[in-house]
Amino acid sequence: MIELTEYETRTIQLSQDEAYELSSLTRGSADKTQQPRVVERLAPTGQVGVYDIQPGPYVGRFRLRSGRVVDISSRFAFRDLALLLGLGGKAALLRHGATSAQGGAGLMDLIALAFVREAERVAGQGLAKGYKQTTVARPPYAGVPAVTAHLNAHAGRADRLVTTTKRLTADIELNRLIASAHGKLCQLTYQDKQLEARLRQLAPVFRNINAAEDGSRQLPMLPARYREIHDLARLVLDHRTALPDGSGVAGVGVLFNMTKVWESYVGRWLRTHQPEAVVHSQYPISLVDIGPARRARADYVVELGGRPAAVYDAKYRPWKEWPNAAELYQLFTYASRLCVDHAALVYPGTETLSRQMTMGNVVVEAIAVPIEETAIQDG
Repeated sequence: MIELTEYETRTIQLSQDEAYELSSLTRGSADKTQQPRVVERLAPTGQVGVYDIQPGPYVGRFRLRSGRVVDISSRFAFRDLALLLGLGGKAALLRHGATSAQGGAGLMDLIALAFVREAERVAGQGLAKGYKQTTVARPPYAGVPAVTAHLNAHAGRADRLVTTTKRLTADIELNRLIASAHGKLCQLTYQDKQLEARLRQLAPVFRNINAAEDGSRQLPMLPARYREIHDLARLVLDHRTALPDGSGVAGVGVLFNMTKVWESYVGRWLRTHQPEAVVHSQYPISLVDIGPARRARADYVVELGGRPAAVYDAKYRPWKEWPNAAELYQLFTYASRLCVDHAALVYPGTETLSRQMTMGNVVVEAIAVPIEETAIQDG
């Protein structure tokens, strides 16, 4: 297994085919295919077959054609990563063959662990049930006579009967979705053998439930106790593509774009800590007064009393006491165009830190925000 950490350079020995395959992931595209740039840099060293590789903001696991698994871990601690992700549809699970989850603190391990915890809780409270229309052709007959079915099956014979009735069953669409995700997770192997055992112990819970063939349909009216496991099951069964499809990739597990995940977290953090304000994401800002239209989008703009009061930009990199000039100019431009006097750059951090500076009449703040469980729950 090739174990990497986002944005950190490691020296790895690769075959020529592996190096070629990874080099194809250094090229993203801005067109409609939206292929991500998973690897920032792949460079040969002075030794034959040895390369320096630096991954980008994507965290996850995929398999090369040679069979080697590439595991890109987050800079966050495992628990912090679980909180940050929120496990609610931020990932893309590809439609290639399942990638082994053995070794390392990979995201498939994380997802399986969260799934087991939620499945055990739901099973302990009892699976949701619904009524299913059933045709009864043998005694004891229940329900009401089914005339059409009787004529089709028995040509209206007086000594035979066909009825229809509604019976309460756990074999409903919601449980089929969960059962299908459980079956897919059971195909993987995990470093924690106890996790594998817990997955197998759940098999009797879903024994009489048919696995869903399609997990893409949105299900209305979810019971509150099913919300978390429903999101996890959709995550496991999701078939959107986040890597180049076809011969360039042999098989991919799951990838998270941590830049987007952090941006989403900052939005939750703002709404939690400023409940009286209206928080807009990707707020359009006109950059010119005369000439061809030029627009930018601020990550977040906070409105008070129906007017912009502050602008925030999420930066997924370590906090710096003094931001670089490009970041300051960008934020000052946003604040000036919005006629607000407060702007902030928000970074992930292990503790709350803040540094203020002024640019004209605009107060620019660099804030380090620790990952808080309350921001995830309230978000």
